Amino acid sequence: MSDSDRTPNANRRQIVIEAGVWLVFAGLAFYFSLEFDKPLPGFKFGAAHWPHVIITILVIAAAVLIAAQFVRGKQKEGEADQFFDEVEDNVERLTPQTIAMFILPLVWVYGMHKTGFLIATPFFVFACTWLMGVRSWKRLVTFTVLFYAALVLVFYKFVFTPLPMGAGWFHSLNGEIIGLVQ
Repeated sequence: MSDSDRTPNANRRQIVIEAGVWLVFAGLAFYFSLEFDKPLPGFKFGAAHWPHVIITILVIAAAVLIAAQFVRGKQKEGEADQFFDEVEDNVERLTPQTIAMFILPLVWVYGMHKTGFLIATPFFVFACTWLMGVRSWKRLVTFTVLFYAALVLVFYKFVFTPLPMGAGWFHSLNGEIIGLVQ
């Protein structure tokens, strides 16, 4: 059955089922996270705090998805979502840019293990942003710096996550950068 053959109620039912599956997934994730919810010496909220935050965000997103289906009212027969009006006609084409977007994370992971998270990530963010079509150098650099600062703040100040430090002298350099952050 094509998208044009679907009734608005079938589309609504599909979205509600999808949100329901996400809620079941969140419930299972919460259940399994209870096993490691013990206090940690360096983090008073416990090991399961951040997984619980992510699970809560997931539940809120699913609830908003369900609520939006009932708040926006009935869609008239034959009326398509505006999203389909904005989709380009050539989306099925595989471009070099698309291939690069799939290869770039693999290069980043490889580079992260050689040079460390703190060294490889700014280059990855810059390259991803450029591949997504941002061509203004001012915007590229500003976004890269701000996004990188947010990542470092979240992972090293709030979550206390040990990330790859790199090998050789990159390990020492990453250690110095972490010393500056902390």
